[in-house]
Amino acid sequence: LSQSQRKPFFAKYGWEQNFHYFGNDSNNNYNALQAKLEKRFSNAYSFVAHYTLARAYFHDSDYWPIDGRVEYGPDDFQRTHVFVLTNAWGLPFGKGQRWAGNVSKALDYLIGGWQLNASTTIESGVPFTPSYQDCGGDRDTGPCRPDKAGAVGAGSRSGSPQTPGYWFQTTGGQDLATNGQTIGPWRRPEKGTFGNITRNSFRGPRFWDSDISLFKSFAFTERLKGQFRVESFNTFNHINLDLPDGCVDCGTGGRITSAVNFLFPLAAQATR
Repeated sequence: LSQSQRKPFFAKYGWEQNFHYFGNDSNNNYNALQAKLEKRFSNAYSFVAHYTLARAYFHDSDYWPIDGRVEYGPDDFQRTHVFVLTNAWGLPFGKGQRWAGNVSKALDYLIGGWQLNASTTIESGVPFTPSYQDCGGDRDTGPCRPDKAGAVGAGSRSGSPQTPGYWFQTTGGQDLATNGQTIGPWRRPEKGTFGNITRNSFRGPRFWDSDISLFKSFAFTERLKGQFRVESFNTFNHINLDLPDGCVDCGTGGRITSAVNFLFPLAAQATR
């Protein structure tokens, strides 16, 4: 073939047509519904409740300039539902209160001026993307994702990283050894293709934490006041699980082996 036949657009665009540029352009998208309810009661009890319904999507990895749809999905830290409840209750004991309202000043120092506080946070899980073992044998760049060939069931979800169990259905440790092979709900993609699982389409365990404190206020004089505090964090010593191993055909696939690293076991402190 002649050059004009091999390059039908060369005559029209000339030497400029050999320039190729992938623009480093992307967009993030965040939408949320936020609600707040606050109430103060006459019995010295008050609460503030916050709820957020959020959707945060963005591009990730170095493949998005080529095809932005491949690496577009929920943010790694996006929790769809977040609920926070804080409340305070001035205990009705001591002078001027419902109970023991006529006690002596000395006894009032002991039983009066106490306030009970609590803060509870409940959040849905953060997202993650399933993968498979031999991605490097099937593609040179881009994300490592299997095909979803059927419905993926939930695992045993034991609630403790020390107890055997898995978070979502895997191949049971069987290797997806050949392209197109299907085990359970998972299939190994054909060479040069990405799996049909979208980015961050699975969710990890939810998070919840409750902190409780007890305050005691003192009035030594009209101007001189003090406060004693007893505070507990993660009061119910609840274990919040980390994300599972996302490899669908690994021996540890679907298993959770650790707790989140930003929340410690029950801790208490007293200050004055």
